[in-house]
Amino acid sequence: MTHLAVVRGLTYTNCSQVFKRWLVPTYRNSFRWTGNHADSEDVTAWVFLNMGDHTQLPELVQVVDDRVLDLALEAVARHWAERYGIPRVRWAAICASEATAPLDSLFDGLTAELRLLLVLRFLRRRSPAAIAAQLRIRPEAATRGVLAALARVAQRIGLARASIEPPHVAHLSAYVDDIVGRRRPVRFEVNPDAWPLMIAAGHIQAAIAGNDLPARGFVRSLERRLEERSARGLVTRPRIWSA
Repeated sequence: MTHLAVVRGLTYTNCSQVFKRWLVPTYRNSFRWTGNHADSEDVTAWVFLNMGDHTQLPELVQVVDDRVLDLALEAVARHWAERYGIPRVRWAAICASEATAPLDSLFDGLTAELRLLLVLRFLRRRSPAAIAAQLRIRPEAATRGVLAALARVAQRIGLARASIEPPHVAHLSAYVDDIVGRRRPVRFEVNPDAWPLMIAAGHIQAAIAGNDLPARGFVRSLERRLEERSARGLVTRPRIWSA
């Protein structure tokens, strides 16, 4: 009935309607641009905890929807700027792109070798050493091959050509290790020329079935936080970023 009321009146009358409508889309978009659950939860929580500072209900559905989208873009901007030092101008226009693309679409145009490397790394979750042993190549070649494949995927989703020069390889490989291992990645200062590979890795993770859905515990926790915040009538903007 809640959703019917929203559609019929074209008006949100309480925050729970906004939460139910936008939680999953916001989380999935956050995951696509961060590649892991911990950061996606931070980004999503920031959006909804700040939404009350920008919204007085009842309000038109279109007005509130636009605000949620703006906050989602801002949250992703903060993630990359504050945690990795990426200037917002490098990605701001891209974050409004379409929802997660199918995995086959991301792999379009890759050679059979590059496709195999990504399948082994992201779907089979094998380490560069294990990939090297299976393909009978050096571990360094496996690492660079995965990064080269990610560079092609980055171009596929509309990002600039990425750099995989030696100074970037260790950090980028560690970042992929973390998101494949479903851990919060270690923070480091990213060279903007290497950043597209990180985004490509996140898009691949998000395209794997079931990866970009929020955990039930997170949903319940955030819902409780929103209810408590509403009950206290807080108006200050929270800072939730964690290292």
